[in-house]
Amino acid sequence: MFGCEGSHDASASTDAHVEIRIASLSPAMTSTLIDLGFESELVGRSPWCADLSKSLPVVGDFRDFDPERLLLARPTHMVLQPPLSGINPALVTFAEKQGIELIAMPLDRMQDVRAFVARAALLATDPSRAHARLTALDAMSEVDSSAPRVIVLVNADPMLVAGSANYLADLLPLVALRNAVEREGWVECSHESLGLLEPDLLLGIAEREDNVALLQRTLAAIPCKAAREGRILVVIASELLRPSTRALDAMQALKPAIEAALASGKDAAP
Repeated sequence: MFGCEGSHDASASTDAHVEIRIASLSPAMTSTLIDLGFESELVGRSPWCADLSKSLPVVGDFRDFDPERLLLARPTHMVLQPPLSGINPALVTFAEKQGIELIAMPLDRMQDVRAFVARAALLATDPSRAHARLTALDAMSEVDSSAPRVIVLVNADPMLVAGSANYLADLLPLVALRNAVEREGWVECSHESLGLLEPDLLLGIAEREDNVALLQRTLAAIPCKAAREGRILVVIASELLRPSTRALDAMQALKPAIEAALASGKDAAP
């Protein structure tokens, strides 16, 4: 099992002589691996790895796994985000018996994503894409204390927002914003408690089109000046709902819309 890897030196890899075959039990890790150029090396997936072909076998998730399908897929490596309860001991035993390298890493913050990219770089035949992503992650700026404050809503019922010490909060400096929510992690809130924060912008992140209207109504009902003046932005950006390298691009792509929403006046339509 591997933790944080900081080296950019792919020559340090002990995997270069082996055919790399990866089973991913994490949609976020799958997104990063595809972004880094590993799509052809992926041989198994979780039920939620939507970016991969449906023809690839579903071999498990963070709770359980299918040993028969894993045997057929013949992975050399398996990547997963360990749950709070720890990795399934049966999976650890299975991997050891089959000689599968388990790469189990948390992805709570963008620094965790960086650690995963550094580890993946050691498996790459051409690590240039991974190194470019490491450079981009290292160049991320700190929060500007004078930047506009935002509430980021990811679910309407219950109302769930991105708090501090969260990968979405880590991404906000890319679009010159800072988080109005100081509690850590994913925070369940009420309209009233969010209204008291008096944010400059209300941002909703939807996974699909059918989520947009509900997020829009929920944000509009928050009793604050930003809602009254129409400084509300709801976007369909599924990549922002997974802690991966693709989230960097997804957040940066929102910058023009965020600037326009912040400029909205009282008469502007939401």
